[in-house]
Amino acid sequence: MPKAPLGLLLLLLMLAASLAGCANFTAVSSGMPAQQVQAKLGAPETVRKNADGSEVWEYPGGPLGRQTYMVTLGSDHAVREVHQVLNDEYFSRVRAGMSRDEVRRLLGRPRDIGFSDLNDEEIWSWRYREWGVRNMELYAQFDRPTGVLKKITRFQVDTSDGKRQ
Repeated sequence: MPKAPLGLLLLLLMLAASLAGCANFTAVSSGMPAQQVQAKLGAPETVRKNADGSEVWEYPGGPLGRQTYMVTLGSDHAVREVHQVLNDEYFSRVRAGMSRDEVRRLLGRPRDIGFSDLNDEEIWSWRYREWGVRNMELYAQFDRPTGVLKKITRFQVDTSDGKRQ
């Protein structure tokens, strides 16, 4: 059997990765069994188990992270809810004083994590689309020693050069 050129293999891997980021969350409905969800969407990036036996499966939306879906499964392992969490409804729930874990459970994995030695902060960022058209970035600034959220800030991102406005 002839070997495929390395370039072709890399192209196929990139195509598969990009298609994985395009999962169809509208195909997931309330009551759907967990096995069927995983067959449609693939394995979640993170699974959080709750005290009541329910689980939340996190599906971050690719390298730009403009969407993150949370799929809540009941203790019966059937879908209760599906939510895209990178939006104003979820951002309005983020409050100063929250822990890193509380913010992560609400918004999912950040796109980037940086540090500021000047203010001894850990800074998490998420990209999202405001009103479905405007490219935005949300920053959560945590006190590094305590892990407590100090503040959140939003910036519009100009996609022509990738810099914020």
